[in-house]
Amino acid sequence: MKKTADDAMPKNTGAADRLPLVTIITPAYNRASYLDETILSVLQQDYPCIEYLVLDDGSRDGTVELLKNYSDRLTWTSHPNMGETRTVNKGFSLARGEIIGVVNSDDPLRPGAVAKIVNCFLQDPELLVVYPDWDMIDGEGATVQSVATFPYSYADMIRWHHCMPGPGTFFRKEVVERTGGRDPQFRFVADFDFWLRAGLLGKFARIPERLATFRVHDDSASVLHQGKAMAHEHVRLTDKLFALPGLPSELRRLKREAYSSTYYVAGCVCGSASALARKSYFLAAAGLAPLKYIGEYRERTFYMFPAVMRTLFFCFGWVARVLRKQKTARKGADL
Repeated sequence: MKKTADDAMPKNTGAADRLPLVTIITPAYNRASYLDETILSVLQQDYPCIEYLVLDDGSRDGTVELLKNYSDRLTWTSHPNMGETRTVNKGFSLARGEIIGVVNSDDPLRPGAVAKIVNCFLQDPELLVVYPDWDMIDGEGATVQSVATFPYSYADMIRWHHCMPGPGTFFRKEVVERTGGRDPQFRFVADFDFWLRAGLLGKFARIPERLATFRVHDDSASVLHQGKAMAHEHVRLTDKLFALPGLPSELRRLKREAYSSTYYVAGCVCGSASALARKSYFLAAAGLAPLKYIGEYRERTFYMFPAVMRTLFFCFGWVARVLRKQKTARKGADL
């Protein structure tokens, strides 16, 4: 019923036989309405050596029935719900490819993506991770925004608290072997944690072409999971990074700025329901690197300004009331 890695290899002889096998892993949970489009975007790639693994994480929406239609074209499994992080790690354990990519169930690849990414790896054997630019799409698949990612810099990834590898990122299998995969303690930022640990191992490269997509819709994780829990995970991620014993000294010097950016991101993802936490995070961010917020991070300052200023006005008003009461009390004592 299931297609194996050996089946994924080309049967003809020639140059294709020397191409590396690429394993693509799709974790799926209640995304039947988008999964078909994503599956086809992988199966229709023009790269000949693909092992495609789709792992259903206990869906209740017809995902399994959909996967049965593709039993002769990909490998799929279904297990009780255990979360995306553990599902992806299961995929890592099953992967046979030299190069691996995780393609989310609602984020289809662009045509030709795999071939271009593999070519990048072939041109530089020292590369561990390759990531492209990507398109933000809506529920209907229309492009909402084209995103040009940043040229890779591990220091910038830390000090900005910004995950440069995004949709369409592929990496050598040795990254999994050396990092142990994704950390199950994280639900929302496990991918970011994975890239931060991988960044200590070797070279990353950006392909300045839009080869992947990221879908934003009402049911997407980025929308549903905003709140205090996600904000707290961002802080714990930075805690974990700076607790690593082998972190180079030049990166440790970025600690204050890194935490400042972490608190800024935490404030952004808190959501409107956590107004007090949002203000607290923003104030902490500005306090750790104040000069950055009148220079490099001015756009952040404009974003934080309404929430922070309301808090400051409240604090100033409270202090003024306390001082007036103390002054009144002293006058009364003098009479």
